[in-house]
Amino acid sequence: MSARRRLVVAVAVTALGVTAAAGSSGAQTRAVGKDNTVVVGAILDLSAGWTSLGESSKVTLEDAAANANARLAKAGSSTRVQLKIIDVAGDAAKSVAAVEELAKEGVQVAVGPEKSSEIAAVRTVADKVGLIVISPGSTASSLALAGDNVFRLVPDDRSEGAAMVALLRRQRITGIVPLWRDDAGNAGLATSMRKFFPAAGGTVSAGAQYGENEHDFSATVRTAAAQVRALRARGKHVGVYLAAFDEAVGLFHAATKNATLRSVPWYGSDGIALAHVLVSDHAAAAFASRTGYPSPTIGLDNAAAKRSAALLRRVKAQLGHAPDTLSLASYDALQIAARAADAGGGKVTAASLRSIAHGYVGLSGKILLNNADDRAFGSFDFWSVCAKAGKPAWLRTFSYLSSGVGKGRIVTRQACRKVGK
Repeated sequence: MSARRRLVVAVAVTALGVTAAAGSSGAQTRAVGKDNTVVVGAILDLSAGWTSLGESSKVTLEDAAANANARLAKAGSSTRVQLKIIDVAGDAAKSVAAVEELAKEGVQVAVGPEKSSEIAAVRTVADKVGLIVISPGSTASSLALAGDNVFRLVPDDRSEGAAMVALLRRQRITGIVPLWRDDAGNAGLATSMRKFFPAAGGTVSAGAQYGENEHDFSATVRTAAAQVRALRARGKHVGVYLAAFDEAVGLFHAATKNATLRSVPWYGSDGIALAHVLVSDHAAAAFASRTGYPSPTIGLDNAAAKRSAALLRRVKAQLGHAPDTLSLASYDALQIAARAADAGGGKVTAASLRSIAHGYVGLSGKILLNNADDRAFGSFDFWSVCAKAGKPAWLRTFSYLSSGVGKGRIVTRQACRKVGK
């Protein structure tokens, strides 16, 4: 099958020989009756779009389904979960079609879509057809809306913006040029930067956005370089902030030819952190390494890191590279959905999901929801492209340890040796 074709795969996962994973509470033991199989959708970017999260989530979801079924069988429950995975290739229209298809088939809950642009497209449709969607990656604060059928198991762009500003202050950056892909999630991150960085005493230039399907970044590079020079003329210690997905590779190819942009530090976002496409491209990896480019993604406290370590090792072995740790939110979403289905005798509601998710201790850490059914806050790990065994690799260089909404501090994790040095 072509990698570019839309992929619909039904994955039935059995419980035999699988060890149940960590979670907050077990189902009550009851007599085994007629098998009660609940289908959980998985709306993922596999052939295009946010592929680092899509590929990792596919593996963690399959693992989560197996572990959930093992736990349910051990508890004597007749409930079983089955995945139906749909590749939407980062396309909002395909995400809407996936929601409609799943609802038509009687599916009550789906993990995904991943991106905020996809969530923005499906939100009204999901409410209309009665499908609950749980996103492991959407961060746009504009989508923090109470009363809809959308749950998001990651903190929104305001939390990520606060973490990034803390790192910028730590590194004494006083001026930022923001660049962003023109979609809801990345635009939201840029908006948070334009709000929070000036509040912390920094200066933000007008920046530049580019289209979702942009391939020619020459104009973006020229604009960014001009704004860097203008801020430098004002005596600012300048950095470039890029909120992007896989297209960052193409942008770096263009930026590496520009002496001004090669000479300043760059900073990234959750959409590119741990992306295999970046470290596997020598020119892009060299640029990211030269300019720093620390990129944040969901952070794990010591307990969560210990709980998730074995799964992350399995995912890395299967994929051949480090997984996107946001996929742990996909794992937790499946476990929460399975618990809700079991508690409801096969029926999943927003109320049952909410009651289980709020306070749930999963592989991604303890989940606390706000009134929009989004993760209220969280810590972030910053990953940079560094040299490891002579090759580019993502290494955790900093962490933002959050103690509440808008509260946190930066800690240094490890030094980063530049690629090629």
